[in-house]
Amino acid sequence: MKKFMISLVAICATIFFVSCGGSSDSKEPTTEEPTTEEPTTEEPTTEEPTTEEPTTEEPTTEEPTTEEPTTEEPTTEEPTTEEPTDPTDENPLYAKFKGRWAAEIILHSTSNADAAKDVPSITTRYVLVDFSVNNKGQLDMDKVDNRLCRTDNRTGKKGGLGLTKANVLFNEPYKFNTHFHHWKPYDIAGQEDMPYVEVAQNGEEITFKLNKDWELRGANMENPATEPMVKTTDDGGQGENDPRIDDTDKDGAKAFTIGFNGTVTGKIYYVQRLSHIFTGKLIEDGDSKKIEGNVEWTDEQYTHPDTQNEFLKGQKTTITDTTKSIFQFIKVADDMDCDALLNQLDTFDLVDPNAGDAVGKQ
Repeated sequence: MKKFMISLVAICATIFFVSCGGSSDSKEPTTEEPTTEEPTTEEPTTEEPTTEEPTTEEPTTEEPTTEEPTTEEPTTEEPTTEEPTDPTDENPLYAKFKGRWAAEIILHSTSNADAAKDVPSITTRYVLVDFSVNNKGQLDMDKVDNRLCRTDNRTGKKGGLGLTKANVLFNEPYKFNTHFHHWKPYDIAGQEDMPYVEVAQNGEEITFKLNKDWELRGANMENPATEPMVKTTDDGGQGENDPRIDDTDKDGAKAFTIGFNGTVTGKIYYVQRLSHIFTGKLIEDGDSKKIEGNVEWTDEQYTHPDTQNEFLKGQKTTITDTTKSIFQFIKVADDMDCDALLNQLDTFDLVDPNAGDAVGKQ
């Protein structure tokens, strides 16, 4: 019975095993790898799109860099080639001034020195200038040949001592008219945009102004508008040891040389710094043009101790008078030179307001 039961169990187990496919003859279905019929063999990677290199059809071969605009150099179309420096279209007043003008400038001052007090001095300059438009688009003015044509002086007052009746000698053989340093306003540091000449229409008048310029003789300066003047040691300067003192006229003497002709006669070696502001208006009468007005100016001087005459060696102070310092510019031919001007001084019709103030040497 026991054997029968064992046999029965064995038979049942065999039947169960076979019905579950557990036989070694079960065809091993894993060998067929039914993974969608090996789709990897077809490499369905979008049909190898990389072979077509669809990188926007290699646009770099066309170098679409905005069609190389640099070849056209679009630097605002190089406006400098158009030379937009002539502003006559913007300011028609410039046309009234451009060209050559002859000028008479009368400067009144009163000097005080050890030898004499309150001595009036009248200095008259004759000069040719050209007005033009500079590369900044500003109306500008230049001395023809960078010189003055002539400088006259009379010093002294009626009833004064003979010592105070004299003439300062600026003309040849002295070089006052030709050897000097000059700065226009825009030459001064911090004033680079300031014009030398300004004109404007004010009602029926055309106003005229020369902004402050500087002249220097007998010394060198980087900035005459800010540097201290050459002074004696008593006045807080370095005196003759000031390294800026310069033989501007190249005559071998210290500083700058001018002459003095009066009861006392001799040479003066000095440093002089001048400044000027011209203010006036344009006067038109048919084809003739004049500019008239007043001069606001300063005059600083240092007398070098090499000056031999004791009466001329002393330091002096100068007080200028704007109300009696006047100018007149007259429009002339563009080819006029100094010789022609000096032969036509009667062209000027300025009324000298200083007739009784300084008599000069008789």
